[in-house]
Amino acid sequence: MVKKAIQTLLLPLFFLFFSGVLELTGEENAWAGPVQIKEFSFDVLNFYSIGWSRQGRVAYGITFPGEGGWQSWQWFIQDLIEDKILYSSPEWTLMTDQSPAELWDRHPEWHSQLLRFGIAADATILRGEKTFRIDEVSYSLEVFMDRSETPEAPQGLCREISIQFYRNHNSAKAIYDYKPDPAQEVVDDMILKGYIKNPSEKRIAVIALEKSGPASSLTQWKYRVFGAHLSFGFSPVIRKGSDLVEAVLNGQFYVSRMYLQDGADTEEKDSRGYTALLLASRRGLWDISHLLLEAGADPNPSDDRGRTPLHYAVAGGSIQTVKLLLQRGADPEQKDAAGLSPRQEAVIKGNPSMRSLF
Repeated sequence: MVKKAIQTLLLPLFFLFFSGVLELTGEENAWAGPVQIKEFSFDVLNFYSIGWSRQGRVAYGITFPGEGGWQSWQWFIQDLIEDKILYSSPEWTLMTDQSPAELWDRHPEWHSQLLRFGIAADATILRGEKTFRIDEVSYSLEVFMDRSETPEAPQGLCREISIQFYRNHNSAKAIYDYKPDPAQEVVDDMILKGYIKNPSEKRIAVIALEKSGPASSLTQWKYRVFGAHLSFGFSPVIRKGSDLVEAVLNGQFYVSRMYLQDGADTEEKDSRGYTALLLASRRGLWDISHLLLEAGADPNPSDDRGRTPLHYAVAGGSIQTVKLLLQRGADPEQKDAAGLSPRQEAVIKGNPSMRSLF
């Protein structure tokens, strides 16, 4: 009975994988580190999407030239929110004319990894190029690279890479920013290949191909796969500021946390004079507000209407954030341009739990 139940559970996975493996020439992986690919030519390197979870995890595979002229296959599970590779399989050799789906069929032990990470193989995964439309909204992806000439590389090497994700051509967010240390890593080029959409939520996996490697060796092409959300984090105008301010402005919790862990200044401001905490509170990003306060951010900056993070926390009904702001020294009596203090706003809101904090 148990064996029959397991077979019943896995059969839909097999079917969906065979019918749903999507081929896309190109790519690799993000902050956790790109997947290293051996030397190749573009016509023999392929990317295959296997499936998604509802938690922003994606399973995918790649084929690339292996030993003796054979094609090799390797597959991965990656968390696109944390940007971590959760699982990577050994490299497997594809026999002549053997497809990844056929190899998958020979290794049923792989399927347990999909179940372990909540991945559902899906035949309806949407894929596309660098410019595309979803639900009547247009999107585009663009790479910006600062190429600096050096005596060792007169043609120029990339010192800063940014991939911008645009919606309707007038709003954008940075989904990948990278500054390699020239003493440790050399980046020569990056090529955007396309995207794959999560069928259960407004999230995509952006696929790029990066040529990079340690400074002491030759660069090699590698895949990068990283996540972007189709509705969250877009700003009508990208206002230049510190890396931390940019990450907060774009709603990037894990990137913000990374910059804070690296010692970013919580008091740096954008071009309008707004600190990261004020930006986070104005946008309702209470998780990022917590990060900033825990890192020692000033709890009392004000915007052009005189409203402080505490004003916004009260208005948004975030009791936890109000409590933390007050513990960190936020002023409950500071009035905005309309003469309203956070304490008065809490009374007006009429939430007894909120009023009890003041």
